[in-house]
Amino acid sequence: MMGLVHALQTLSFTQCILVVPAVLAFAAMMLPRLRKALGIEVNSELTDSAAEAFGAIALFFVFITASSIATVQGFQKDGQKATEFEVAQISNLDRELVFMGGEKADAARLALKTYLNLIIEDEWKELKDGNSSEQVDHALGKVISEVNHFKGSISESAMSKLHEKVEHVSDARDERIEVSHEHLSFIYWDIIFAFMGMLLVISFFSNPALPKLIGLGGKMIALAFSLVLLIQTDGVFSGEIAVKPTLYSSALAKMKVRSADTE
Repeated sequence: MMGLVHALQTLSFTQCILVVPAVLAFAAMMLPRLRKALGIEVNSELTDSAAEAFGAIALFFVFITASSIATVQGFQKDGQKATEFEVAQISNLDRELVFMGGEKADAARLALKTYLNLIIEDEWKELKDGNSSEQVDHALGKVISEVNHFKGSISESAMSKLHEKVEHVSDARDERIEVSHEHLSFIYWDIIFAFMGMLLVISFFSNPALPKLIGLGGKMIALAFSLVLLIQTDGVFSGEIAVKPTLYSSALAKMKVRSADTE
């Protein structure tokens, strides 16, 4: 089922909210007609029981999707915290370099700006799949290399402090990448799609009268909307409400202001 979820996540929110409810509602409304066309007759007691079963399973479906949405919202908060922490560490390192001043500090700050810009322009696109960027790997290595050039020109305590700040930057990036792997467990998805399948099976035995079909289709559309909401929010750095690199762009702008102030 995860393959289907990933396929649906490639659609925009508008596409998803048009396709999924339409397909499920059409299937639910056509299945009773299909049963009638096949000549499979059921008594009124069975259709009434099917309607009751549909309502009970739909209620549990809503409960599962609601709890799942709450879970993925927690993932979004984790992503927001991770990005805020990383930006803070990058800004702290930049301020330290501004305070130190000199050509070596300018070279290290330039490397840090490149690193930050590549996170925004390159790595952010990879995060939706939980991947990192090789360009950002190299850029971080360049930052470390430039910081190492201070060795011998500053005190050991100052060098140790600088190395510590670089380590914080690296660790913060690792934490962000780790958070990008947070997704709803496949067990939840299997349960959700299993219940959706049961609802369609029950629809097959529903009353084929037009008023009943309209009601059945309406219920399926409502359930499909909750499914679409879950699909589109399951991913810290993907989907319509994904964490955006806004904080990083703001931090980059502030770094440029600090550069102007020191000139």
